[in-house]
Amino acid sequence: MRFAKIISVVAFTLAFAVSAHAELAGMTDQPVPVDSSSKSRSWSGLIGISGGNSMIARDGTIFMSVRIGVQWNDIIANGAWTTFLMDDVQNPNVKGRELVNYNAFGLFAEFFPYRNGAFSISVPLSVGGGVVNVIEKGDEAFSPEDKFFTGELSLHFNYRVTRMFEVSIGGGYRMFAGISENNLDDMDFCTPFGELRFTFKE
Repeated sequence: MRFAKIISVVAFTLAFAVSAHAELAGMTDQPVPVDSSSKSRSWSGLIGISGGNSMIARDGTIFMSVRIGVQWNDIIANGAWTTFLMDDVQNPNVKGRELVNYNAFGLFAEFFPYRNGAFSISVPLSVGGGVVNVIEKGDEAFSPEDKFFTGELSLHFNYRVTRMFEVSIGGGYRMFAGISENNLDDMDFCTPFGELRFTFKE
């Protein structure tokens, strides 16, 4: 089951890449250099999709995130994000079978302290909130059980494939506060994570 969900994440990500193929095909195969000396540039819209692995309740899980925002210049971008789990996790702190997952959303700011041609290093910072969903044996659907605040700090290595398409890989630490139901607490959700991200810019 988990393997099938991993395949679905890969397929969904590739679908986004293919959707941009028509426009990217007309561009040069050579990376478009970014002028690192330019600190003042007109803004552009961005949409990004990412996926990765993290630990929830001592079990690995696959997550997916979507970001929509604005790249104001070479230094900073910000916007909104949402994250959901592709893989439900067994709650180890209760008797019987109980699966948990969560949905979260919030705001982000991403800083780019280093650029060299098409390569850059960025530091994304995100804050937001969400809800933990639980399904017990015999239930037909997940139900919201607890609300939380969340924040994360990460480091990304980015490569600008074309003027409109960027690939990033990185990781960081995701923190939670306010979880206290179903014998779960914040530390069951706080986790390091790794992430692969694709960003399309106007």
